[in-house]
Amino acid sequence: MPAAVRSCTPAKQGDVQRVVDIHVAAFPDFFLTSLGPMFLRTMYRAFLVNKGSVFIVARFNHDIQGFAVGVLKTSSKDRALALRHLPQFLVSVIPGLIRNPLKVSRRIASQFFDVGDQIKIPDDAAVLRSIGILPDARGTGIASDLLREFERFSLIKGARSVALTTDALDNDRAITFYRKNGYEIAQEFMQGESRQMLLMLKDLDKNFS
Repeated sequence: MPAAVRSCTPAKQGDVQRVVDIHVAAFPDFFLTSLGPMFLRTMYRAFLVNKGSVFIVARFNHDIQGFAVGVLKTSSKDRALALRHLPQFLVSVIPGLIRNPLKVSRRIASQFFDVGDQIKIPDDAAVLRSIGILPDARGTGIASDLLREFERFSLIKGARSVALTTDALDNDRAITFYRKNGYEIAQEFMQGESRQMLLMLKDLDKNFS
């Protein structure tokens, strides 16, 4: 039998549906997942065509097992990304609005338009928006491979650091993962009225010199 081959490469248009499937499997209880596959397809297609994006997928014997996506800070405003693809986002969010109009409208406003707490992201950073792998792929090292390639491609695009946000409470596994991969807590902040978050940073110049 041929040896198993694992690689991390930039995402392509044909990868979007598989990324959506992985997102749903990896984050079944997350808000964005609740908006449905149409919204997720629109969101990941928007990232794919955005020149400031870094979008990596991990393949194992040609099957995508995970992904990492983010943007350079200079193009990282979710609001700007949403406005550039406003017709598609408006159509894709309708099912979620029908199911729960108040909750969805509030969360969308917070996600794309809130200017509350200002987190201190360096101007030269790439911002990791999401990293997800299939549940069966946990513990295989794919997540670390994805993160490493996201950092490498971010450096190629001109970033000198990577920033990410993650929950501060009941999130030891993710925080430990990022710490093991060289990330440090730079700031604690509140998202909305009750969600305590962490900003974590990694200096790429120190790790890729």
